[in-house]
Parts: sequence; structure tokens; C-alpha cells
Amino acid sequence: MSTQRSYYEPAPATHDTATAALAAGDIDTLTDSMVGLALHDADWRWCQDFYLSLLDHPEEDVRATAAICLGHLARIHHRLDTDRVIPALRARLHDPATGGTVEDAIADIEQFLDLPPHTA
Repeated sequence: MSTQRSYYEPAPATHDTATAALAAGDIDTLTDSMVGLALHDADWRWCQDFYLSLLDHPEEDVRATAAICLGHLARIHHRLDTDRVIPALRARLHDPATGGTVEDAIADIEQFLDLPPHTA
């Protein structure tokens, strides 16, 4: 029997909730908070820096969510510090667990910020 995931949009989150979940090692709350911040928080720069700090997290779900959330920020805010974000993501393209997700995030960022496509 296979499990089917259904889409849901996490509620808005706070910086304190996300950082507390990170400190506690509560991966489910952390990833929900990360997405809630990306979709609802006006402070894109704080979120960007938080996600960049999580790209090397030991948990695959956290690394993947960080990449996805960077793409969400580009889509929603139409801005990122691309001089930091793109190289950070490119450096993780060869992560066997999250490389495909990182590739998708880069493509989203390029699309929503009207950047030229990269070559892997």
C-alpha cells in the first residue's frame, strides 16, 4: 500500500517559531515553518539568510525545503541576493539526495527573476 501525500499550505510562521524548531531538532515544525515563512513573511532577506544557513543541514528534508523556499522567495518577492543564492545552490547540485530539488529551485529563481539559464 502506497502513501499519497496531499498538498497543504502551511500557516504563516514566525522567525521565533522557525529558529526554536531548528534548535529543538523538530524537523516537521521546522520545515512547515520554513514554508510558512517563504509564503507569508515580508522579510525576504531574513528568510533568504535562514534558508542559506540550512542548505547543509544533516536532514535531507530540511536541505530540500531550504532550496524550495528560495524559489518561493523569488516567485513571491521577485528579489534575492542572487550573488549569494545562485552560487550556494550550484554548490549543492551534486548532493545525491537533493540535487534535483536544487536544480528546480535554480530554474524557478532564474524564471522569476528573469536571469539567464545556468549550465550545470
